[in-house]
Amino acid sequence: MKISMNVWYFNGSRTPGKRRSLEETMKLCADAGFKAVDCAIDAWRDDWEAQVDATMNAAAKYGIELDQSHAPFNFYSKLPREVFLKALGNSARAAVKMGIKTLVFHADEYHPPKGGLFDPKAALEEIYDCLAPSIELLTAGGVKAGLETVFDRGRDLPLDQRTHFCADINELIAIIDRFNDPMVGCCWDFGHARLAFGRDKHAEMIKKMGSRINCTHVQDNRGGGLDIHLPPFFGDMNWEELMAALKSTGYSGSLTFEVIYSCLPDALIEDHARQLYRIGEVLADAFERS
Repeated sequence: MKISMNVWYFNGSRTPGKRRSLEETMKLCADAGFKAVDCAIDAWRDDWEAQVDATMNAAAKYGIELDQSHAPFNFYSKLPREVFLKALGNSARAAVKMGIKTLVFHADEYHPPKGGLFDPKAALEEIYDCLAPSIELLTAGGVKAGLETVFDRGRDLPLDQRTHFCADINELIAIIDRFNDPMVGCCWDFGHARLAFGRDKHAEMIKKMGSRINCTHVQDNRGGGLDIHLPPFFGDMNWEELMAALKSTGYSGSLTFEVIYSCLPDALIEDHARQLYRIGEVLADAFERS
């Protein structure tokens, strides 16, 4: 099982004004033991093709596979639809050019009409129409799409309080199945799922999603609605149980860390990167022994 790292996690620094370059972050990953990374481009920008070339060159320099990436999402920024759709298309073209395995999408790009209730059926069709052109471009190029688990402001909310389509696992299954394409599946974000379904039902929901899971975001939290993207074992999840549930689905993809929001001192960053890789090895071992 491959252990992959979100390369942009190492972009930040505690030194004001300092950012690590793409090459520096790739080298950190490689030196820590990672053979694969998750690396997204800024698909909104006009220089997205240059970003792709730079990413491929940096990965090649350090012998790292570009395994996974993330498409832009617009739920919070609410940019004009035509701008967002163009960025989605750019991210799909970039993924094909980079030769990654899976591009991850948020399938929650829906807002109810002003004064109207959240409508799951309308949301499914609106989001399908939004994502379908880019996903068709993606899969035609041999790259899979992973629709990510997301969470709402609470569990089992009434429609007048709902905001995120796919916070209900049945909605996520419905839109995946709407594509009717084996190249379209689920990115199981463990942290988001913990918030959406609760600690006790997490493994059950993995089994319910089953063979649709085609990629992962590996992160931890302690519930309470806080999506804090901790390394595994730093929150309250039962990782041994979760790895066994994932194994039961027939999953054959990578374990991809999506730990974020951290700027450690330079003196700690190399040891921290190696620790993350070792955590990945422990998870992979639990998966194999299940």
